[in-house]
Parts: sequence; C-alpha cells; structure tokens
Amino acid sequence: MNPILVINDNNDLLIEITNILKEEGYEHIAASSASQALTQASGYDFSLVILDLKLPDMDGDELYDKLLQSESHYVLPIVALIDSFDSEEVAIVNRLLPKGTLTLLSKPLDHSRLKDLFARYGNKK
Repeated sequence: MNPILVINDNNDLLIEITNILKEEGYEHIAASSASQALTQASGYDFSLVILDLKLPDMDGDELYDKLLQSESHYVLPIVALIDSFDSEEVAIVNRLLPKGTLTLLSKPLDHSRLKDLFARYGNKK
C-alpha cells in the first residue's frame, strides 16, 4: 500500500481533502502538523504528499526532507498548497523545486484538479 499523505493545519481544509480521498476510494493518511505527519509516516512509502507550505511546527520543505530521510529509497511527488504566495511561500517553493516533482495548487481548492492528481499518483482501496 502506498497511501497519499495529506498535511494541513487548517482543519476545514484537511477534512475537505480527506473527504474527496474517501469519496474517490484512495488510501490516505492525514495529519494536522509536521510532527504528527512524521509519527504517522513511519513505515510507509507514499505515492504523493499534499503539503501545506507553512505549518506551525515546521516549514513544508523541512518536513519533506525529513519524510525522504525516513524512507530514502523513493521519490515523493509534492502538491504544495498555496495561500497568498507571499515571499515566505515563494522561498519554500524555491527550496522544494530542486527536490522532485512539484505541483502548486492554490486555495480555494480546485476539486477536479485535485482528483486528477489523485488519479495520477494514488492507489485506490
């Protein structure tokens, strides 16, 4: 099983994304913080990570590095959720770009685009 990992500190957005994953039948794990994601990620290879760039306990690029360190034998595509695309988010995106496949998705979410990404990378139950 290679679930999709969803990390977002906005509970409403986390629920919105996980509801789409449930409705579409995809394996997934959800976390509301970087530390929770790292705890739950242990032992998994993920097919995709939906990543909030600015988490209260860690920036998205640092979390991505830690996820890769824990499962260093694979490449992990990223969907980065963009709020305002302020200078802080731009800096995080610039640090993520050289690390692998990066897709930017703005909020509010485009459900059809999200479903396309799930279909490309995800595994149905």
